[in-house]
Amino acid sequence: MRLKNRKGAALMFAIFVMTIASVLVVSMADTQMLRYAALRNTRDWDGARYLAEAGLHHALCQLEADIDWRGGVPVTEFPAGSGETYSASVSNGADGTVEVTAVGVAGSFIRTLRATVKHGG
Repeated sequence: MRLKNRKGAALMFAIFVMTIASVLVVSMADTQMLRYAALRNTRDWDGARYLAEAGLHHALCQLEADIDWRGGVPVTEFPAGSGETYSASVSNGADGTVEVTAVGVAGSFIRTLRATVKHGG
């Protein structure tokens, strides 16, 4: 009779150990997924900013060549095939200034930069 009780106890102990191990594994996997999502969001947030800067610099290069240019920068995918884009619009501002608004899109993030340019200082 004692042998049967010990077999039951061993089975219960094994189930308990397996349950604890399973909880630990699931917890670690959940933590890693959360870290991965945070890393991806940080990368996309920063990437959208860098793309907006690229749009701004693209427009400033055009303005440097021709201060009367107001064409704007069309939506440009960079790098090609990535799905990440930048664009810029250029308009006349107050007192002879030029307003440049650049937009960068990476993942689910959209970042906007605005600059005011005065020609001839």
